[in-house]
Amino acid sequence: MARRRREYWKYAEGRWPLLHNLMAVHFHEDFDIVYGSLEGAINDATSSGPLEHRKAVIQEWRDWNLSEGVKDDIRPFLHDGFGVAVLLRKPIDGRNFMNRIYDDLIAGVRAETGKHWG
Repeated sequence: MARRRREYWKYAEGRWPLLHNLMAVHFHEDFDIVYGSLEGAINDATSSGPLEHRKAVIQEWRDWNLSEGVKDDIRPFLHDGFGVAVLLRKPIDGRNFMNRIYDDLIAGVRAETGKHWG
């Protein structure tokens, strides 16, 4: 199990470095202590950082979604590849979690630029 986790971690870190960093920094074991709640972690993850950085994260999210996001249950990859420690009870919870991050990133970029982006 530890070997698979290391392999997923390295793979995610190499292929989607910005998205990997965002997930590992904001949704680790102590996210609720650091950010107060899951909502606080999501808000910080999707609104902090320069505009161009957030646009680049969106692009990585799209690439991730085209490859890993098509699976029925993405929770193992979220846990092992991105280090997400959020309790996601059902496969749909994993999907909703990732879609919420994407939607909030898009909304923030649109609000900041005043344009339809995405």
